[in-house]
Amino acid sequence: MKKYIILATVVLLIGAVALPILFKFNNKKHSEKAQKVEQNNPAEFDPGPHADQATMNLDSYEAVQFWKQKMNARLDNIKKIYERADWTTPAHETRFFNNLDASQKAFEAYLKAQVELQYPKAEEDEWWGSGIPPCINLIYLKHYKSRYNELALWEKGTPDGEMCGGSALTAYEIGEMAN
Repeated sequence: MKKYIILATVVLLIGAVALPILFKFNNKKHSEKAQKVEQNNPAEFDPGPHADQATMNLDSYEAVQFWKQKMNARLDNIKKIYERADWTTPAHETRFFNNLDASQKAFEAYLKAQVELQYPKAEEDEWWGSGIPPCINLIYLKHYKSRYNELALWEKGTPDGEMCGGSALTAYEIGEMAN
């Protein structure tokens, strides 16, 4: 019995010494992550091997929101650019904006369907655990990044000589409108 009391005392002492050190270490890591978010750069979701579930859930959500905001900002900028464009007819302008809106709605419907296909909401209570939200967020993250990059053509314009730009203005035209 005396051995167990001594063993329990040693374990408590080790815990009392180790806990403040670990807590300080975790607060430092949390502070570094907060600075990363404040710098508006949660661009990548990489929780690392020591992240707890709540941190992974939050970090994955923040990364998704970051890319969704970037995508929406790019869409807004495209609309501003193309509102100033010199359209050959009003019908072309109307068609462009209708197609841009339809394309975005189709993207959002596709994304929602992809998430529903992989993680059906109706089955959430049956088999989902706390690890599933970051998995869902990774789907959103992948597609928001991809959509952001796809929209670059209309924001930055096509390079000189590009004949397959479709409705996108050339980089030269966009540059001229900025002047």
